[in-house]
Amino acid sequence: MRKTLAIFVLALAIPSVALAAKPSTSPSKSKAAPNVTYILKGTLWNYTAATTSADGSITIHVTHSNYHGRLLRGMDLSFAVSAKTTVTNKNGATKISNGARGIVKFRGPLRVSNTTLMAALAPSHMTTSQVIVQAR
Repeated sequence: MRKTLAIFVLALAIPSVALAAKPSTSPSKSKAAPNVTYILKGTLWNYTAATTSADGSITIHVTHSNYHGRLLRGMDLSFAVSAKTTVTNKNGATKISNGARGIVKFRGPLRVSNTTLMAALAPSHMTTSQVIVQAR
């Protein structure tokens, strides 16, 4: 009986040792900081559409934002607009006039300081993924 119990305990211990020896992280996981979507709402101006040969630009005075963009409220920010940027005008117009209310979305790093975020937001580095014009 003792011999059977010892074999049973040993049989249970071997798989737990084998499982403990496996690496805890997957080699395919990135160590880089994750990116999140920043959603900025406010007044739009100085819109220049992108062409096939050059990027455009847009400036927003941020009045509201999602949680990630809370440090940007009250600032005037300029973003590059590429040919891949989705521009939606709810008024049906093809241009974005100065003073229009709208939303600018972009992807950026999660959990960074304000100075690091502002350096990442330089127009040469940051391109907006979507511009939505809500009203004039």
